[in-house]
Amino acid sequence: MRELVANVLTAKEAETLAGVLDYIDFTDVRIAGVLDIVRGLVPIELCESSYARVEQRTEGHPWHQDTGTKGHMGWCKYSASVLLVPPNRFTGGGFYFRDQPNNPVFHFCDLLVYSSGPNNVHSVSRNSGERVSLIMFFGGSKDG
Repeated sequence: MRELVANVLTAKEAETLAGVLDYIDFTDVRIAGVLDIVRGLVPIELCESSYARVEQRTEGHPWHQDTGTKGHMGWCKYSASVLLVPPNRFTGGGFYFRDQPNNPVFHFCDLLVYSSGPNNVHSVSRNSGERVSLIMFFGGSKDG
């Protein structure tokens, strides 16, 4: 399961969130609308381990699935992210699904939601500049 929903945040809302660079509570009004959209797409549960974070990571992420390379996030059934800065403010930093390695995703103000298992192995390439994303991990019943 993969879904891309356009324009879930305004550029101003994204800019405000980009300044957080920390964990963010699911009750935070700044992500309430995004969370509502996720809930409308997939059967998430905010389990004890679920979390949201605003992240800036220049080293990117190697190929992985969000249940954890070593199974340490086996509880994670769905993942979601929103790129919070426009791609012209960084170089590199493409989000790639393994089955589409030549199709980088730069989802500025758009919501990317996907099931967290082996069907959605992904990576984020190294980057320089100001690449910042809102990332969220949820429990729930999995549809595949």
